[in-house]
Amino acid sequence: MAERIAQLLAGLLLVLAAHARALEPGAPLPPLRVEELGELQLAGEQIRYAPWHSDTVTGTVQVVQYMAARLSAKSLNEPFTDRLRDSGIPYERYHVTTIVNLDDALIGTRGMVLSELAKNKKRYWRSSIVADARGLGLKAWRLEPGSSAIIVLEPDGRVAFFRDGPMTPAEVEHALGLVREHAGVAVAQR
Repeated sequence: MAERIAQLLAGLLLVLAAHARALEPGAPLPPLRVEELGELQLAGEQIRYAPWHSDTVTGTVQVVQYMAARLSAKSLNEPFTDRLRDSGIPYERYHVTTIVNLDDALIGTRGMVLSELAKNKKRYWRSSIVADARGLGLKAWRLEPGSSAIIVLEPDGRVAFFRDGPMTPAEVEHALGLVREHAGVAVAQR
């Protein structure tokens, strides 16, 4: 009987370890390399794709958004992305990287998603947009399928904030405060 309980406990620990978060505040961002499709780059009005690696997200405060290729995932973190856009933090003080998991696109929508990503790259040319054809980030960073995650990185690439799924108003303010802090932008007094 005791041996059976020990086996059950060992199995439970393995399940819990498998579901442990890969992104912990203070820890470096686990490596991610996207070679199939990859980063959308502008060449005049044309879009080309280049391999992307997570070691490129250093040097300035970074906001990384990893999302499923679904409208429902995009809307999960719009309260944060809208507040960031309207925050008044100078664009040169932070960088946004959006990674879209095409492996999680609805059947038959991949082409439409790629077209929308190309439009967004032309509109938000300062930002990095990455098409993750195989959902590698979902696995490497242990994210929830069909969701959207926000990761704020310190300039040295360490995780300052991580949230997978919709953010509460307090989390939005906290993450925005971390972007301001690491970007060296004082909070305006009211």
